[in-house]
Amino acid sequence: MAEPLTLQQARRIILHHTPLLPSENVSISNALNRRPTVTLKAQLPIPHFRQSTMDGFAVHSADIQPDTMLPVEGEIAAGCTDLQPLPSGLAIRIMTGGAVPPGANQVIPIEHCRESKKGILLTYQGKRRNNIRDKGSDLKTGQVIIKKGLAIQPLHLQLLATSGYTSLPVFKKPSVAFLCTGSELVDTNPRPGQLISGNRSLLNGLIQQAQAIPVDLGTAADNTHIIADKIKAAGPVDVIVTTGGMGPGKYDLIREVCETIGIEVLYTSLDVRPGRATLFGVKDSLLFFGLPGPPPAAHILFQQLVKPALQAFQGYSRQKPVSVKALLQEGITVRGKGLLNLKSALLFSKSGTLCVQANNSFSQPQNAVICIPANRRKLLKGEFVTVYPFSEHYPS
Repeated sequence: MAEPLTLQQARRIILHHTPLLPSENVSISNALNRRPTVTLKAQLPIPHFRQSTMDGFAVHSADIQPDTMLPVEGEIAAGCTDLQPLPSGLAIRIMTGGAVPPGANQVIPIEHCRESKKGILLTYQGKRRNNIRDKGSDLKTGQVIIKKGLAIQPLHLQLLATSGYTSLPVFKKPSVAFLCTGSELVDTNPRPGQLISGNRSLLNGLIQQAQAIPVDLGTAADNTHIIADKIKAAGPVDVIVTTGGMGPGKYDLIREVCETIGIEVLYTSLDVRPGRATLFGVKDSLLFFGLPGPPPAAHILFQQLVKPALQAFQGYSRQKPVSVKALLQEGITVRGKGLLNLKSALLFSKSGTLCVQANNSFSQPQNAVICIPANRRKLLKGEFVTVYPFSEHYPS
């Protein structure tokens, strides 16, 4: 049997076999968290006209002297497009967001003017370009809004929409079929000795969170042919994930299933706890992950192995999950040295410091993993430890 791999070796093998998916166009309203297939640049400058930032009066700077009185001609509201050049010696009332007319180069705020029938008396001179956002001052035509492969966030959507996009080219979402194995698993009304498979809901959520499409294959009893038939029924998908059926036991059948359906197995164990019994294989462009059955182990290994592949399908170039240093709030002791230990954890910010503690509570769901090096049995309270957040947007 081949030697167990390190976590880093496993990731390299997985990502080596993960192709980019093709592009599809989606409406901008459906593009949140999708990853563009090209770097998206501004098609229009923002703003695409000179814009007043105040309610006041647009004027020529050359017309302003101390205690100047200027006649007022007309008004420009936000959205007004019928702009005539402003003649010298006149002012025009303008609202916040209104387009500054040709000839005007300054906006005097209304609070610095005294209005009368003759016009406005300016009590404040200011400077050229005061209270005017120049064309392209926020974003110039051709300026990068978001690079290829990064997740589109709400601010990107605002800039993309304002600069003229209505649809965006993004990588297709990978489809992920998942099957939970074990003769003890039932859908409802468990008897003593039976369990409802929580892994189905866990995987469904994790797959959607990774911007992939879940395909629920249900549960399967510990029988090679039943498991293989359920997987074959999935149809064309990009990834298959199973839970359970791993390890040296009598009913640990996933290796046999892979042989039955023609999956080339690339590794069957890792130097990681949990993960000693885990499997990865390929068939053409299909990726196959065999994860352990316990939900905490399935959760951790999905984050460390499956999620990077789902992101790589969609153009994300980072080769491994983000790691951070956090202050350990309580000491941790593990069973023995020799294996990298990954411990479910709660990552949070306290008085401006990133903190972490092992999380054995269901009232506060885990949002990270503490990395316990293979040469350590204990991590001490108060030391800074390596942590893998489950989200790129971790507490700060």
